[in-house]
Amino acid sequence: MIHVAILLAVSVGLVVAVVAFVGFENTAEAVQHAGVGSFAVVGFLTVLFLALQAWAWASLNRPIEHHVPYHTLFEAVLVGLAGNIITPSSYLGGEPLKVLYVSKSRGLPGAEVTGSVVLSKYFEAISFIIFFSFSTVVAAVAYRRQLFGDYFAIGSTMLVVAGMFIALAGTLWLALANRWRPLTALVEMLARWRVLRRVFAPLAERTRAMEDQVSRVFHEEGTASRHAFLALLLGHVAIFAKPAAFFYFGAGFGLSLAELCLIFVAGQALLALQLTPSGAGTLDSGLIGVFTLMGIDRVPECMAFLLCLRFWDALIVITGVTLGARVGARVFSNHN
Repeated sequence: MIHVAILLAVSVGLVVAVVAFVGFENTAEAVQHAGVGSFAVVGFLTVLFLALQAWAWASLNRPIEHHVPYHTLFEAVLVGLAGNIITPSSYLGGEPLKVLYVSKSRGLPGAEVTGSVVLSKYFEAISFIIFFSFSTVVAAVAYRRQLFGDYFAIGSTMLVVAGMFIALAGTLWLALANRWRPLTALVEMLARWRVLRRVFAPLAERTRAMEDQVSRVFHEEGTASRHAFLALLLGHVAIFAKPAAFFYFGAGFGLSLAELCLIFVAGQALLALQLTPSGAGTLDSGLIGVFTLMGIDRVPECMAFLLCLRFWDALIVITGVTLGARVGARVFSNHN
């Protein structure tokens, strides 16, 4: 808890420092001009993202006969996202929290819940890589002079990262198609080490059963897999649309497809390597730099957008911690 408190305090300090650099008065004017409507539309897209994640999970629960109410899955996704923001870890930090929330609140086997979460994560990763790669190509073509001229390091890094992601997507797809068990192999390898044997040896059989469940649902439940994949792909579209909606309704100007693609690629890359909750400091400076690269001299508006994201992140963290604490208290009381 002390570690989390320190991280949150550092994050607030970094955001304040960036706002000070941009100018408190200019930022306040941009936020006031943006108004409640632009904040609300970003909030709607955030809730839509959570709803689509929960829908995908619900689709993958049906084949294994987990009759979990949709609201419970939505709450679990929210708790997991809060974990992603706090840890900080944009893509992996909240998954165990999702498993714990559903398994403890509904009394379901943790291994089976983990299986549905892992398959959902595979689909999320593949759909994200498709969307990320498309955005990278569009941005690289539209801004080829900048990205392969003055900003050559950024441009080349974008292409390398996209290539690595595509290789990862191919590997994940092959693993599903060929019923590979990469997690089981990892656990068994760790169990061979004498120091780690006591921890990982008992996990090997449960991990194998979980990955067998993942393979069975993928191969035998095509409709559920397609629905989940589509929902997760639409979730990325909701994230992609946030800056377009905010700047259109809150700043009075639109962004082109190429501009949105570059913002999406840069934002996701920065969040993947975030060192502070919500990427405070790095995301702010990075996206301000992207606006400069695009030739858009609207730094206060960009800062207002980032503060809007922080506002919704804070609400997610508060709500997620509250929900997690409620389930934890219920489990504790049942044990006593």
